[in-house]
Amino acid sequence: MRRIILEALGLSPKEHAVLVVLQQQPLAHKTIKVAREANLPYATVSFILRKLEKRKLIRRVRKGKHIEWVYRRNIEMIDNPTSISPSESSGQGSFFIVVSGMMNITKELTKILELAPTERLYAIQGSGISKTILKKIDMKFMSHVHNEMRRRKIIIEGVVSESVFGLFSKMNEGQLLSHLDRMTIAYILPDELIKFPLDIFMFRDRVLLVDYETERLVRIDDSSLSQIFKSLFFIAEQYGKKVDLNDYIRKLLVKKSNI
Repeated sequence: MRRIILEALGLSPKEHAVLVVLQQQPLAHKTIKVAREANLPYATVSFILRKLEKRKLIRRVRKGKHIEWVYRRNIEMIDNPTSISPSESSGQGSFFIVVSGMMNITKELTKILELAPTERLYAIQGSGISKTILKKIDMKFMSHVHNEMRRRKIIIEGVVSESVFGLFSKMNEGQLLSHLDRMTIAYILPDELIKFPLDIFMFRDRVLLVDYETERLVRIDDSSLSQIFKSLFFIAEQYGKKVDLNDYIRKLLVKKSNI
């Protein structure tokens, strides 16, 4: 995989916007759909797509009589990395990076969708994120990720603080529906036991530590450290109260429809 510092490409804001749209989508897009999601004129996007293709950042896919565009998954863009482990260049198989800004955070979270069917995503949501997560996360992006998880049958095991779990009651019908019918196993812990401002995701040999308040994400690619975090997850899981999340959401939807 090629890793490229995005700043070094010298992309214009419009080129950046088009590239981000394709980065966040696992499937190919028609030009008109890219234009709509990037909020740019069709002709402008058509020109930019051909330009990005020449730079080998995206590729075209023929679907019948029309052309669609898809991001090259063998390229990883890094926006303003603040720290990279020396082990990356030494070939030891470990990689550490810190990225800033919600755009970069969503790009890292999108990598969860690389999981194969029935693979597991482990998550711990500390009580400290309860005041910011709904404000910071784009609901359209959240719905997309949830829908893809459901479609790909990715299994989610989550340890959630009471205050974060309580956010479901504040969600509207659309937000609740995006969480429904996923393959989810949830455990609730008192806030005081996981009182930290982080969303922690563990999958394969990767750990993501997300702080929505400061808009910073730490990514760790290391098999040993990943196993340590998963072990801590399993310990926390033993003390949590298991909840049927789908049943809980259905009851909330019924309650909201009766108001």
